[in-house]
Amino acid sequence: MASVLSRRAARALQTRLYSTAARQEADARQAVLIPQAPQVTKLPNGITVASIENYSPVARVAVVAKAGSRFEDGDNLGVSHCLRVASGLSTSGSTAFKITRSIEQAGGELSCSATREYMFYQVNSARGNLDLVGQTLKQLTTEPTFKPWELSDIQGRLGLEVETMKSQPNMRVFDLLHKAAFRNTLGNSLYAPEFMIGKYSTEQLLHYMKTYFSTNRLALVGVGVDHDELCAQAKNINPFASAEVATDKAKYSGGEIRVETGGNLTYAAMAVEGPSLTGNELLHAAVLQNIMGMGPTIKYTSGSATSKLTGSVLKATNQPFAINCINANYTDNGLFGFFAVAQPREIEKVLRAAFGTFASVAKSGVDEADVARAKQQLKAQISMHREGGDSLLYDLGEQALGSQEILTTADLVKFVESINTADVTNVAKRLIGGRPSMAAVGNLSRTPYADDLVQ
Repeated sequence: MASVLSRRAARALQTRLYSTAARQEADARQAVLIPQAPQVTKLPNGITVASIENYSPVARVAVVAKAGSRFEDGDNLGVSHCLRVASGLSTSGSTAFKITRSIEQAGGELSCSATREYMFYQVNSARGNLDLVGQTLKQLTTEPTFKPWELSDIQGRLGLEVETMKSQPNMRVFDLLHKAAFRNTLGNSLYAPEFMIGKYSTEQLLHYMKTYFSTNRLALVGVGVDHDELCAQAKNINPFASAEVATDKAKYSGGEIRVETGGNLTYAAMAVEGPSLTGNELLHAAVLQNIMGMGPTIKYTSGSATSKLTGSVLKATNQPFAINCINANYTDNGLFGFFAVAQPREIEKVLRAAFGTFASVAKSGVDEADVARAKQQLKAQISMHREGGDSLLYDLGEQALGSQEILTTADLVKFVESINTADVTNVAKRLIGGRPSMAAVGNLSRTPYADDLVQ
């Protein structure tokens, strides 16, 4: 009997689903939704609002603050890391439990991430929850309380993240490369120093937020949302009064940091001063990066057919290794170089071969065929990157606060197409001839120093 009833219920449900699907298909034919161009608005309260309505079923909204680790000083190192971990704690209007419960009931997720320049408080949820999302982000970024007992509870997680970073040499060497190159500002780590764990106070965190989560340093950005509705939410946010903080320019100094940890591998990175996000050579350097090599594009292959770095290292050693070109860009400076991993006995061969390849390109330039291929790769990378909703949201936030001008994928592709061989050759000669910085982690018993490679 139950089986008969189940079959009847299934047939009835199937009929309803078919009719619903047909009705939805008809509605879709009648109204074709065309993604809108990016929109940017600067509100009287000092918040920049930027959005892209692509009619995604998932709405992504974030408050972006110009408050990354580069703004820390000797008295509050790692405070942005602590803020990141404390992003879901109680506010003046809601407990941590209420915030979590509300987001989960709406089928959303809350996260906080950071770069050296920006902090992103982000909520992803189904469309139609913009009021809840806006209210939550407002409380987290302008109404925090940082109760002492809650701060005490997160110290363990803070320490865990630091230990996790130290256990991943590839992350650690990239962090140390910034320290060697810039010392402070962009050289500040994304992670709290061990001597600060357990010492962050309510007053310290609130002071940092009141200083850097202030007027003209915040943006509300969204992907898959209506711009006017997003502006309405931004009007409810009251940034802290501007503290008129002077921002130090990131000055490239050049240096070397080595951390001996032993083991069976050596991780090393070398870089020179690179282009900034606002520089005219940004995409030229990205083309050069593809020429030098960013790792294999076909799984389980060496990538030597198109990577100059891989091809040169293969001639120097027959042992396993990994190498790729680095191109890290920030608002006022950048890094351009390479990252390599090899066995301790082979690392010198790898580094000398890679350094020699850079020197050769600086002297002889690049081929037209290499530039044509690299341009195609870069256009594909830009398009693929911006297909991801989160990636698009991060780009939107950085552009909204960095320049208040939103470049579309079509704009970037058009610029890449205009780059010629002479442009890339000139950038290669200028970049690669700079003073190098170096960072190395692991078994360094046979790792040469930077000045040994330059000779």
